[in-house]
Amino acid sequence: MKRTWAGEVRNVSLLVASAVNSEGYPVILGICEGAKEDKSGWSSFLRHLLDRGLSGVQLIISDA
Repeated sequence: MKRTWAGEVRNVSLLVASAVNSEGYPVILGICEGAKEDKSGWSSFLRHLLDRGLSGVQLIISDA
């Protein structure tokens, strides 16, 4: 995704966490914009979700 910061166009990553609720419907848990899709970015994002009350995670799937 492209974003303008300080008058300059830069690439940014969108980190997205989704889940399936107990009725089988997909839900978005959170979306975070970051400079890179790296370990520290994902760690911070997942910590934010935990701080918001995320629990009961049984499986994580990632494309990288």
